[in-house]
Amino acid sequence: MIPSAPVPASGPAEPRRVAVILAGGTGTRFWPRSRAARPKQFLAMAGATSLLEETLARLEGAFRPEDSYVLTTPALAGAVRALLPRLPPGNVLVEPEGRNTGPCLALALVALERLAPGAVMAALSADAWIGDREAFLADLELALAHAAGTGDLVTFGIRPAGPETGYGYIEAEGAGPVRRVRAFREKPGPAQALAFLASGRHYWNAGMFVWTLAAFREQLAHCCPDLLRPLDQWRAAGADPEALPAAYRRLPALPIDCALLERSDRVALVPARFRWSDLGSWPAVADLGEPDGDRNVAAGPALLLDSSGCAVFGGGRLVAGIGLQDLIVVDEPDALLICRRDRAQDVKRVVERLRALGRTDLL
Repeated sequence: MIPSAPVPASGPAEPRRVAVILAGGTGTRFWPRSRAARPKQFLAMAGATSLLEETLARLEGAFRPEDSYVLTTPALAGAVRALLPRLPPGNVLVEPEGRNTGPCLALALVALERLAPGAVMAALSADAWIGDREAFLADLELALAHAAGTGDLVTFGIRPAGPETGYGYIEAEGAGPVRRVRAFREKPGPAQALAFLASGRHYWNAGMFVWTLAAFREQLAHCCPDLLRPLDQWRAAGADPEALPAAYRRLPALPIDCALLERSDRVALVPARFRWSDLGSWPAVADLGEPDGDRNVAAGPALLLDSSGCAVFGGGRLVAGIGLQDLIVVDEPDALLICRRDRAQDVKRVVERLRALGRTDLL
C-alpha cells in the first residue's frame, strides 16, 4: 500500500517539499449529493471542478507534480486515480481503513521517510474551500520556510468572522507573520465564542499543517508514541503490505490536534490572509453563492415565491417553493432532502438511519 522509494536525486540546496492531501472523508453532512462512493471531496461544491481537483491545482507552482500525494481509503483509491489521471499512481497513498487524522498522518510520515527523506511536508484537507490563491500560496511559503528553519510544527489560523461555535479555536500570542501557539480551545459556547472574537488572539483552526519529517517524527515520539510504534515495528519487520492492516488497527483513532498539537510546545501559527471555509454543511456552501434580494441562493433550476433565506441545490428538474423560510433543499434523482438551515448539521443522522434500515442503495 506504500510504494517503494525512488532513486534519490543529487542533494538540493533547500529541503524537498511534499504535499499530502487528505481525501478519505465520507461527507455524510452532504447527503444526498455526497455518497459513500462519491463523497464531498469528489463533488464540485463551490466551482466547476471537484474540491479534490481544486486542492491539487491550487498547489501548482509551489510543489513539483511528483511531490504531491493524496492519502485516501481503499474504497476511494480507484476514484482518486480516475479523477486525477496526471497524478503518478504511486502518489496515491492508501490507509487500510479510516481511523482519523492522527493515524493517517503517521502513515504518511512513514511512507514519506522512504519516498522523500529529509523533506518538509504540508498536510492539507481535500474538502475545504480557499479563496485568494496567491495569498494562500504566500502564507504556505511562509509556513514552509519557518518549519524548515526552526523545526516548529506550523498550523494556520483563520481570523474569526463572527462568534462561531462550530469550530475549534487556537489561541496565539505575539505579533508578526508567525506567532507562538498558546493553547488549542475546544468548540466554545456562545458566550465564550464572543469572548474569543473580542480577544483578537483566537483563530479558527483550519486543520492544515506544515512540518519537517524529522520534527514531526521527533514530536510524535515525544507526545504520542503510540501513533508511531506499531508502524515502526511493521516497517522494521519488512513492511509487508499484508501485515499493514493489523499494525494500523493498533493505532489510537485520534485527530492529530489531540494526539500531537495540543501536547507539543513547538507549535507556531500563521494568521491566514486568505479566505477559507471548511464547507462543513450545506449552509456553508450556500454562503459562497450569490443571494437574491430575499437572501435565497439557488444552484440549479429553482423558482422561489414569497420565500427568504432558502438555499436550493437542484438537479435537472425545476424546484419551486412558495412561502418558505430558512430551508435547505437538495434534489437528487433518487432522494430529496428538505431541512431547516439551523438543523443542517443533523443531515448525518439521515445517513445513520438509512444505514440502520439497510438502505445501502441510498448510501
